[in-house]
Amino acid sequence: MTPKTTGRITKKEIKQDQFVSGVFYLTEQFQKYKRTILGIVGGIVAVIVIIVLLVGRQSAKKTEVQELYGRASVEMRSGNTAIAIIDYRKIIDEHGGSPLAGLACFSLANAYYAQRDFNEAENLYKRYLDEYGDDQLMSISSHWGIAGCLEQKGEFAAASETYRQAAEIDPKSIMAGELLFSAVRTACAAGDSLKAMQAYELITTHFADEPRVKEPAAMYMYERRYLAPPLE
Repeated sequence: MTPKTTGRITKKEIKQDQFVSGVFYLTEQFQKYKRTILGIVGGIVAVIVIIVLLVGRQSAKKTEVQELYGRASVEMRSGNTAIAIIDYRKIIDEHGGSPLAGLACFSLANAYYAQRDFNEAENLYKRYLDEYGDDQLMSISSHWGIAGCLEQKGEFAAASETYRQAAEIDPKSIMAGELLFSAVRTACAAGDSLKAMQAYELITTHFADEPRVKEPAAMYMYERRYLAPPLE
């Protein structure tokens, strides 16, 4: 027997009809904009893939730089300076944006200093200051390195000036006293009494209450007759 119909549409039938209509509408819209939609989805997938690849590549580069620096540091401590130089050089040449690049540049300068290549060491200390010199302690050490190179090359007046400049970055630092004494020493070696006195005056200003700094400098100046001997 055929069920009777009342001619009225139930709520269930309305919902079913709305669902079917919605599906047909979405299907129609998808077909209409198929290329655009697939293009957008494909673009999103491509971007995600690129991001994943870049993150992976950066992580791999970071690991490589850490391995290079660690290996170079071990070689330096083992006395294999020539091998260490290769790895330090690779870091600054191929991974210049790495957080370790500045430290590698400074370490490379130290390596050349150890090999007594004072010209290359001086250039690399300067490069550190020009490109990476945002750390005060490392900046002082780089100036110290430059001064050491100048002294080794017999350029005593320039060395004295650079030692003094290094000390003046932070006159109260633990290194400043030794730097100023080196400034006195190299000024005396250059026969430059003015530079020697300038450095000595900085010692008496900043280290007046520290005999371990002031007394050796005063004795050095007395021996070279830049200061009158103390009265007994």
